[in-house]
Amino acid sequence: MTIQNFFISLIFIFFGKIANAQSSPFDSVNLLLQKQVYFDFGKHDITVESEKVLLLMVDSCENQANIFVHIEAHTDHVGTDENNLALSQRRSNAIQEFLFQQPFSLKKISTSVFGEAKPIAENTSNDGRQQNRRAVISFYKKNKMSIIKGKVVDKKTGEGIQAKVIFHTKNHKDSLDTKVDGSFEKSVVENTVVGVDIYKKDYFFDTQMVKARKNTVIMSIPLLPVEVGEKVSIKNLYYVGNKAILLPRSKPELPKVLKFMELNPFIKIEIAGHINAPFRTEAQLEKWEKDLSCNRAKAIYDFLLKNNIDEERLAYKGYNNSQMVFPEARNFKDQALNRRVEIRILDTGEVISVKDGN
Repeated sequence: MTIQNFFISLIFIFFGKIANAQSSPFDSVNLLLQKQVYFDFGKHDITVESEKVLLLMVDSCENQANIFVHIEAHTDHVGTDENNLALSQRRSNAIQEFLFQQPFSLKKISTSVFGEAKPIAENTSNDGRQQNRRAVISFYKKNKMSIIKGKVVDKKTGEGIQAKVIFHTKNHKDSLDTKVDGSFEKSVVENTVVGVDIYKKDYFFDTQMVKARKNTVIMSIPLLPVEVGEKVSIKNLYYVGNKAILLPRSKPELPKVLKFMELNPFIKIEIAGHINAPFRTEAQLEKWEKDLSCNRAKAIYDFLLKNNIDEERLAYKGYNNSQMVFPEARNFKDQALNRRVEIRILDTGEVISVKDGN
């Protein structure tokens, strides 16, 4: 292999890895590589340059398994439609035969032939016609998939409820509506860690993380109804130590709170901040500790105000260490549960009619 071909090969491998890395974890097939090769006028023979391109594609996928190839063949406009379709078919066949002779894990080849029907350049010049005498070769890899099955239920009654489920990774997102009974099913690339967000009007939202293992993953997701006095903690909120500054990894949680407020436009909430300070009374706390729970709640309050949630629907309050989940917390997990921000329902906005004195 020449130095030039060596570097070209590296470019193919590099872009192949990028395509694979950026592909959606919700797709059963990933595009690894895609290139074009060109033919001489009226010919279907693979040129020396086209052969180099095809061999570099094959080399870049030599360690990949379950490779699928699709070939899309074209011609310029010279000749009849019938002859051009036949020519594009011969071009497709020539590439198929070449690839089947190569020593790599080729699972299947599919083809599409278009003749002159899909030009990419004007056929009024030699250069334009040359661009149209082409074949597009795409290498795909079939992913191993897992199934995430679940059911969204009312936390109080246990009955299934229809809800919106959003699946997300760092770079991709997909969503679905559950069936009427709350059940859902989603295919995900095996071993992918997926965030699952659930929304339903008149219910608190929830977020769960799940790893799509080899076997089917079963989830049960209870949602708490929105009722006056009910409260839930906002998950995955992380602050700079002893400060009211949210760490970057917490930022994705704030739009979820906003979506909850938009989905339930008549509710009024209190945002309640709590700190972890076991084995001490409230009177023993330092001033900065008392301010901390309030300021952390206010950070969420300010975010909602900036995103057009009416001030009349919002309140915030710091409860210091007076409502710790674990008053004698001795491990990190218990301490983290004490150190939280909650949403509490003050008013649902429900109008109760009074008729005939009842």
